[in-house]
Amino acid sequence: MPKDKLKDIYNYKPSNPDDPKIPKFDKNNYFQYDKSFDESQYHFESSIGKIEKNDESNKKEELLVEGFEQDKSQATSIISKIKKMNEMTDTLETIERSAEELITNEFVIPDPTSELNIFNAFANRKYRALEEFSRTKDIIKNSRGEVRANLTEKEIKKILDTFKFKVVKTTQKEVVIKNNKYGFEIYKNSYDNRYWVAASCFEEIWDPKKNNYVNLWVGNSFTGYGFNDFEETLNQTMTMMTKGKTGQIMWRDYVTGWSKQKNRFYAGSVPEKFTFLEYKKIVKWYRENKIWILVKQAKVKDIEDLMEENKEKRKRGESISAMSMIQAKLLEPPRRAQLIFGYPVENPNYKGKDYVNPENKLYEIGFAFTE
Repeated sequence: MPKDKLKDIYNYKPSNPDDPKIPKFDKNNYFQYDKSFDESQYHFESSIGKIEKNDESNKKEELLVEGFEQDKSQATSIISKIKKMNEMTDTLETIERSAEELITNEFVIPDPTSELNIFNAFANRKYRALEEFSRTKDIIKNSRGEVRANLTEKEIKKILDTFKFKVVKTTQKEVVIKNNKYGFEIYKNSYDNRYWVAASCFEEIWDPKKNNYVNLWVGNSFTGYGFNDFEETLNQTMTMMTKGKTGQIMWRDYVTGWSKQKNRFYAGSVPEKFTFLEYKKIVKWYRENKIWILVKQAKVKDIEDLMEENKEKRKRGESISAMSMIQAKLLEPPRRAQLIFGYPVENPNYKGKDYVNPENKLYEIGFAFTE
């Protein structure tokens, strides 16, 4: 800027004399604004800045409150732990005090009549078990009622006249029939009022005096049928005796004789009919010597017979041929007595109608291939 124009700076006059930016050098009016100046036209405040400041302050306050609450909770937990420790010490002191009070030098004899006495517990164990069993039995009987309804005398007589010597047991609630390997149980269900016939399995060898049996189950269902008509039940029983698994039995062979001294059954294709007295002896002998009894084929030479022949030849001083050693390897030994089943058959000499009595029947014994 040229020097001659420097003086013009001091002669500067603003275009707007009311401009607030113009400094005023008056001491009295230095901190005062001009009355004609409107502050609303030039003064602005940012609302965004205010919100940000408020958020930051709120966060700081929340942090302070949370820290205070955390410190407070820690303090309360410490106080509660101290209280629990004091309570535990108090309880331990009371327990020790009570234990010291219980310890005495006196000898205490147990009450001889108390159930807590160990001698009474062993002595009365049998009676308590019987009482518990009878109580449980009464509860079950009262809760479920009778499962089977009574058969009429006419119905029982009809079954006896139909199956005759095959009937082995009669009660008011069921009639049991023994056919061959399997048997059948006829009864009336009290819940559905239907007549049922169920296939049954008997023990080896079947004992006509005990008649132990269980129903025949295949998977999760037993083999049986229920009908509303009594005649249909009898017809279904006769069908099950001749058809299906319970009717068509493949017998391996039959008992034709037995030897108590040698513990042997003699088997053949034609069964031998035994009286009740002889059959009862066979059952008793089989029960007592089951693991020792073997089965020999009647009129068939086996290794046991060959050894007996060689033994007799040695006694007589005769020579034994070398072929006997080869023959011994080819012959089969006696087999185990298993899958043996007894069943009643008709006695031609009996003319009465007391079919349930086991003494009025004859009995046969057979060996099955499968259970």
